Amino acid sequence: MYAAAVTLTVTVAQTLTFSVSTDQFATLTPGTYKIATSTLSVTTNNVAGWNVVLSGDDVTIPGGNTACDLDSDASTGITDQAQWVNGAATTTAGNAVVRASLDTSGQVLAFRVMSASSTNGTAFLATSWWGATDADGTAKYAGVASSTVGRQIGNAGTGSYSATAHLNTVQYYLDVAESQAQGAYSCPITYTATGN
Repeated sequence: MYAAAVTLTVTVAQTLTFSVSTDQFATLTPGTYKIATSTLSVTTNNVAGWNVVLSGDDVTIPGGNTACDLDSDASTGITDQAQWVNGAATTTAGNAVVRASLDTSGQVLAFRVMSASSTNGTAFLATSWWGATDADGTAKYAGVASSTVGRQIGNAGTGSYSATAHLNTVQYYLDVAESQAQGAYSCPITYTATGN
């Protein structure tokens, strides 16, 4: 009698699905800020986790630091907070600031990753980047990075695998000066999700 052992091997391919849903700004009155949000949904089987990069299609740096263009005149923009520069690791602070420290008395476009409104996505939130809570005075904001230097806004590393969707909310803050030209503005931004 003879016996032989066979070992079967297989590799499961990485999958990642990503979608973004956005609530837009309401009509803005100069001197009174408005808030809008985008919800990021990531589902992946990658055990090493994933990261998301944010960049602005209309961000001009240097030369004005604007993230939005007036639809009828692309040379007129809305000032962007100082461009986001993430820390070398999610445990190292970036250059985000609390709302009271936003440039020109807060008359800018800025964003942050929220701690609330996260479902199965807390591994993605870097509190050293965005603050430990969403409370004013703790929550940190930054400007949108240009498309040539898109930067990570979060990184869910090893151990964050789950079969269900990870949801995280990005909040946008916007205020303008009385001198801001009236009209409709567009602020196109791009999110990119990548498996680690």
